Amino acid sequence: MKETILLILGFVLVNNYALTAYLGLTPLIGFAAKRDKILVLGLSVTGVTLLLSVLLWLLRSLIPAWLQLLAAVAITLVLVWLLQLALGKKLGLYFPVIALNSVVLGLALNTIAAEGLLTVILSALGAGVGFLFALFLMNGIQTRIESEHLPRAFRGLPIQFLAAGILALALTAFNFQ
Repeated sequence: MKETILLILGFVLVNNYALTAYLGLTPLIGFAAKRDKILVLGLSVTGVTLLLSVLLWLLRSLIPAWLQLLAAVAITLVLVWLLQLALGKKLGLYFPVIALNSVVLGLALNTIAAEGLLTVILSALGAGVGFLFALFLMNGIQTRIESEHLPRAFRGLPIQFLAAGILALALTAFNFQ
């Protein structure tokens, strides 16, 4: 039980793909200002990450190593298309953001080599929740930044990248080993 909690917290805080590995940083920066879309995007990425990781782990013996990335992209596109059909409405801009999110693909390639299915499920859940956590953190930072006076050179993307870097440094302090 302790290992399970530490594995999920490790992916949420220490091994946060969006902040420490800079995978999925584009949607993190682009969508963090849109408060109403954060939850939908984060939960969609979590669901697709979970399903894709389990499918790739189950199919790992059937997919050659040189074809695994292409298979992950193809399966991700199919999963996001099915998610779009299940929601009954168009995902619109969410479709490419979810489908080709580096968090999803980075975790999918890492879970192919994992030993157990439970480890795959917990790491996928932790990575998805970590992405949602990073979205909420960046939203809070961006609302705070908007109210402060900044020099012209730091407005926009430069301050967002600095904030993401400082946040990544702060999260590395949560080392559970």
